[in-house]
Amino acid sequence: MGTDIHCFAEEKVYENEGVNRIGKWVSCDKWTSSWAGVVPDIDEPPIWEVLRKDMVFTDRNYELFAILANQRNSENMPYICDPRGLPEDVSPKIPPQIILIEGHSTTWFTAKELIEYNWDQVFEYEDETMDGEKIMESVNYRECGCRFLDAVNRLVGSKDPSDIRLIITFDN
Repeated sequence: MGTDIHCFAEEKVYENEGVNRIGKWVSCDKWTSSWAGVVPDIDEPPIWEVLRKDMVFTDRNYELFAILANQRNSENMPYICDPRGLPEDVSPKIPPQIILIEGHSTTWFTAKELIEYNWDQVFEYEDETMDGEKIMESVNYRECGCRFLDAVNRLVGSKDPSDIRLIITFDN
């Protein structure tokens, strides 16, 4: 069994323009009801979820997980930061889904933080072959994170990267 990443996306929307802009984070994910229209007589509200196929990023890449949140970091690679948990002002639909998928090591980043991170690092470490031979391995952060960064940049588009936030959690 492996570890998977779940990425939720939020955008900061503003109530008014000008100097005194007040922003609120809202989910910009595609939410799907798990039973809407299927069980019309049920009295409980539908369970809303972001299907895996609709998430911003879902690739299993343990080196990237290590960089983002010190997950699966057996080689002690330098990473952006320890998991931050959920932001206090997270969109209300996201925490129940994280609970439902038994997410752990939850963290968040603005797109600006991710774009400005030093992805030009190369981490080298000593490894061992099946025959016991010592070899040097390396992780090129830019190569490792290129598909993730492409997803972040698509999400941002022409918007201000400070107004886009990714909520990231992992499951086992």
